[in-house]
Amino acid sequence: MYTYRAIALFLLTAIHAQSTQAVPVDVKADFFFGPDISRNQACANARDAAKVKAISTVTGERLSFDQRMYCNQHAGQADDKKCEINRHTWTLVEGRIRKSEVVSEVVKSIQGAQVCTVSMVVDVEPPTTTADASFDLKLELNRNSYRSGDAMSIGILPTSPMYISIFNWKTSLVKDNVTRLFPSQLEKNNYITQPVTVPSSSMGYRLELEWTAPAEFDKDLMTEWVIVVATKKPMNWLPAYDMATFKEKILEIPADQRRVVHRSYVLMR
Repeated sequence: MYTYRAIALFLLTAIHAQSTQAVPVDVKADFFFGPDISRNQACANARDAAKVKAISTVTGERLSFDQRMYCNQHAGQADDKKCEINRHTWTLVEGRIRKSEVVSEVVKSIQGAQVCTVSMVVDVEPPTTTADASFDLKLELNRNSYRSGDAMSIGILPTSPMYISIFNWKTSLVKDNVTRLFPSQLEKNNYITQPVTVPSSSMGYRLELEWTAPAEFDKDLMTEWVIVVATKKPMNWLPAYDMATFKEKILEIPADQRRVVHRSYVLMR
């Protein structure tokens, strides 16, 4: 059984501006989906992906794709094989959408699943600020996959002094699906100047993974994300956000004052 899932993480907004000339872009995007995603949601995801592609066309930034297949097979049962294909798109592009228009939207069956293909015309305003290339960090997780109850360790190597905030994105949830892991009541100091590990070994607590999928979620594994937002100035963050609000919050920080780095992992029951 194959399940197609595309997850898009992108930074875009629809704020109108008077001083910058918008660039019209013709763009097309696909979203593959299975029975766990509605047609309306799939096409909404395709429209979002098209807007991201339009912004990346104007800014010159590249989209990154991460497609993985996970298969479980019981010993001695060659035909009992269950696979899931997870296709992810991570985009962190700067630019503003002045307006967008859907030209066509078509859903077809392909390779045992369905795909929504959207063609759009998107007016994109080029960014007014650029990221600081010297302000960066390396993010590492102690494992690529976990089971419920396993402990996660997050390693961060900064290129310069920074304030870091670490979030967990649970893709199976809709509301409050981005939760803050660090800083917390147990570790409050998030200003770093050298490599750190969260949680600190001296603090005596664990970041324990928990299976929180809805009851109707019928898969044995799912992809989740660790997202680190580094800033040059201290930031106040809420304990939890929905993804749209989280992206809006990030966009309020000037591009040269922040760096966002992310890693995916697989969580199994």
